[in-house]
Amino acid sequence: MKQRGEGTTFDFRALLEKQNRTRLAVVLGGAAMLLLLLSELLPATPPAEPSAASASQASVYREQLEAQLQDLIGQIDGAGATTVMVTLETGEETVYATDTQSGQTQSQETHAENEIETMVKAKGFADCLCFLQSGRADLTVMTSGDALTAAQVAQIRDIVLSKSSVTAQNITIVEVK
Repeated sequence: MKQRGEGTTFDFRALLEKQNRTRLAVVLGGAAMLLLLLSELLPATPPAEPSAASASQASVYREQLEAQLQDLIGQIDGAGATTVMVTLETGEETVYATDTQSGQTQSQETHAENEIETMVKAKGFADCLCFLQSGRADLTVMTSGDALTAAQVAQIRDIVLSKSSVTAQNITIVEVK
């Protein structure tokens, strides 16, 4: 930095010299941080909400684009019957299916499945696989010899009823030898 009279000014040619490259890096870094700070302090303008007219225009554009693409793909040899669906970033979004089961519910069901399997094995069965979903319990029980008796089925049913919220009519037990 050179002083001229009462003010100070930067001499950028001097900063570009080999000895002053560190100063140049510090000056540029400071300027970058100042720009970042200013960008955070200035209020951001929210994006404009799409109007009903622009939504209908987007819908018309989407339909025209789908028709054009369907015609174009239909002209390709071997493409067969085609259906095209275009989704625009600014248009409306259609969600066809969602996973409504929360992580906590899945964790509780997994814990209940493990408990049921352990308790059924403790009753003397060779192996057990339990699957709980949508208010149903599906069990596959491996036996080592004879077919399941009514008493054994009742034992398995009681275990499922005690460890889950499934009703008796929604329990399925399949025997595997």
